[in-house]
Amino acid sequence: MKKLLTLLALLMSFTLVAAACGSDDDGAASDDGVETGSDDSSDDSSGDDGSSDDSGDDSSDDGSGDDGGETEDDGLPLSDMNLQSRDSLQDGGELRFAISLFPGNWNGLNVDGNTVSLDRIDDFVMPNNWIYAEDASFDVDPDYVESFDVQDATADTGLVVTLNLNPDAIWNSGESIDWEDYEATWKACNGEQEDFNCASTDGYNQIASIEQGDSPFQVIVTFQSSYPDWSAVLSGVFPAEGLVDAATFNEGWAGNDNFNSDWHTGPFALESIDDAERVLTLTRNPNWWGEPALLDTVSFRELQNPADVQAFANGEVDVVETMIDSNSVSQAENRTDGAIRTAGSLQWRHFTFQSKSGNTQDLEVRQAIVKATNRVAIAQSDLAGLPVVPEQLLLGNHFFMPGQQGYVDNSGDFAYDPEAAMAQLDAAGWVLPEGSEVREKDGVPLEVNYAMLTGVATSENEGKLLQSDLANVGIQLNLVNTPTDDFVSTLVGGTFDIIAFTWQGTNYPMANVRQIYGAASEGSDEPSSSNFAQLIMPEVEALIPQIDTENDLQTRIDLTNQADKIIWDNVHTMPIYRRQSFTAVPENLANMGASTFQLTSLQVENIGYTN
Repeated sequence: MKKLLTLLALLMSFTLVAAACGSDDDGAASDDGVETGSDDSSDDSSGDDGSSDDSGDDSSDDGSGDDGGETEDDGLPLSDMNLQSRDSLQDGGELRFAISLFPGNWNGLNVDGNTVSLDRIDDFVMPNNWIYAEDASFDVDPDYVESFDVQDATADTGLVVTLNLNPDAIWNSGESIDWEDYEATWKACNGEQEDFNCASTDGYNQIASIEQGDSPFQVIVTFQSSYPDWSAVLSGVFPAEGLVDAATFNEGWAGNDNFNSDWHTGPFALESIDDAERVLTLTRNPNWWGEPALLDTVSFRELQNPADVQAFANGEVDVVETMIDSNSVSQAENRTDGAIRTAGSLQWRHFTFQSKSGNTQDLEVRQAIVKATNRVAIAQSDLAGLPVVPEQLLLGNHFFMPGQQGYVDNSGDFAYDPEAAMAQLDAAGWVLPEGSEVREKDGVPLEVNYAMLTGVATSENEGKLLQSDLANVGIQLNLVNTPTDDFVSTLVGGTFDIIAFTWQGTNYPMANVRQIYGAASEGSDEPSSSNFAQLIMPEVEALIPQIDTENDLQTRIDLTNQADKIIWDNVHTMPIYRRQSFTAVPENLANMGASTFQLTSLQVENIGYTN
């Protein structure tokens, strides 16, 4: 199933996906030039139907987190996709995507495959059980799931979800997609097999059993208790054959030679992989049982910014998603048959703090750094020239987006206040010796290392601005040049004090708190594989089981905002701003563009060109 959090490599801003288990609700992290996956912002709401209330009604934003209401909508549209019916579109044509990172592992469940680029490719070659609407509500994709039934948890049994699969659905091997695939997917990532390098166990670890119903095409999923985000974990499935053991899970999908078409399905199938040119090409799948794809071919080419936008302007690629600077937008506008589509985004820029490295092990130092950081100035600089209001995009929550039900700005105690930062450092014993510009404690200078991704404009810009801010309070920030090829190893290896990248949120903000902010499993003293701060917070650990199982929406929102305030207090991660999505496409392209929630479940067979 798709990660809720995904590590995404957005043109010049690496992005990771926050994975909330599931297959289409991706979440990744990226650093604006390097890919990773999605984050844990979840959609909703009741969790009963996967819908979310994004009406933008006014609500208090006092930072208390007590009311869990919505703030005012920030005015961004939910989608801009030129939606058209199939019968109004051409049959045939090609569509060429620019992606920021060519996948090194084709297993989207694996931590190494948890990238935004793979997420987009998988839209075309992996099952998507749900079709999400503009507001994140969903219905079944009948090509995979004909219907479902949900029985609420009782005193005797947990939530029971019955999926009635489409018996015509098959993997490209010819094997049916059936209950055994769901069982294998669950067992691979439920946390019981530690050798499986899953991006997240969230959701899967809430399942008690998966059994066959009246036929192999009826899947009965019994959760341990209530689980409001059941639709996240059941949003897709992987083939049992590709998950048989840890070696297959971890290595069997790794490398271009291991794109196994038999383990994929959908309206498109692999035609070729050009390793030298970093291009993957798909063609119509002769084994597809649904409406045939309108497009003849779809390709994905690795291009970093600004090469991706230049290629679009020259007509060499057709889709550049999430342009993040004014130069990119201006250049894309030079294509005479092009269009820029824009909507709200689930991507958000932030600093992650390594809690086990150097001086950032000191909570007082981490808190002082946040207070010394001018987040408004960083947003204004990063977004200069774009048609946005940076101040409106500032983010004060690790889970909910502005305008989304539950959003409260919990950053109040960490507003920009250099005087407060200096006072806190003084009280903590970090003093400024006479004639020195750098504080010391017990003879140790207050130096912090920032992993600056070379050639990644946002990473470089944010590092230099942070360096200036921290110098004002007596902290020396060392900018450590880090090749983009080393981004993932630096992040996973924890060889940084502070690093900046982008988390890609999902439709399920409350579904996978543990993935980024918790331990590997309940009771573990090891951080989750995507907890790059390596910080385990006991108060958050106590809240996670409650957030996972609470059915009352308002109570669940309140619990999540409690966790958010604890994360702010412990300075695990410092959100900066939410992105607005700018996507460059041909003007006559239909059913593809920019959206906040809808792009997590594209019906790719319906993407085509108007006549």
